[in-house]
Amino acid sequence: MLVAGLLALGVLPLPAHAQGKFERHLTAAVRLYQSLEYERALTQIELARKLPHSSEQEVELSLYEGIILAESGKQESSAAAFKSALLVQPEAVLPVKVSPKVKSLFESVREQVQRELAALAPKPEPPKVEPAPPPPPAPTVVAPPAAVASQSSLRTSLRSAAPIMAIAGGSLVVAGGISWAISRGELNRLRSDDIALNSREAVNQTVSKGRTWQTAGVTLLGVGTAGLITAAGGFLLGTSAEPVAVGLGTDGTSAFVFGRWP
Repeated sequence: MLVAGLLALGVLPLPAHAQGKFERHLTAAVRLYQSLEYERALTQIELARKLPHSSEQEVELSLYEGIILAESGKQESSAAAFKSALLVQPEAVLPVKVSPKVKSLFESVREQVQRELAALAPKPEPPKVEPAPPPPPAPTVVAPPAAVASQSSLRTSLRSAAPIMAIAGGSLVVAGGISWAISRGELNRLRSDDIALNSREAVNQTVSKGRTWQTAGVTLLGVGTAGLITAAGGFLLGTSAEPVAVGLGTDGTSAFVFGRWP
């Protein structure tokens, strides 16, 4: 059985006597077809099919069978024979010249077989698209506080308001110093390559935090210093009949005091 199967697949060469019988039956079928003796031609094809033969020879038998059945008006049986040949060899061509009607039937069966084979073919998996990493957060830009300006026209009782201004100015200076120290601490983390800064996001956050504390420290120190200066002027000048105009400005990184004393 193994040898017969290999012979049918065309793996082993056919014995000479079996090959000779097959060729005789196939040749007889072709001559009978040409003589329009379709039934006898089909009989010879069946006799040839019972003999050992290769897969290519089976395709040839099915093609002849389909041609003879089509010429006999048996369209469904002809289509089945053509299909069995094309499933084995999708690019097969008819071995003899046939009428346009038979040619059209054969090509329609070929299209059907191609569609069926395409549907059975495994579909390629779509390429996996790796999601793009999220962009790093933009560093927070702290807008410099608006220039703080104050102008007072004090004609009386500067000395009574001086203690309050001194306390407020001192508190702001202390807060500014703390903010400045915190900003220096963030800067030292960057300079010392802190192991916690193991990503670009962490570095950006540290830079942003340092800038924020630095801006707050400079602003608070400037406002607090202006308060202390104003308090000292109140203690020294006491009650004055002349107006006192004092102003404070800042650009986010430094502060300056301006004004006119009596």
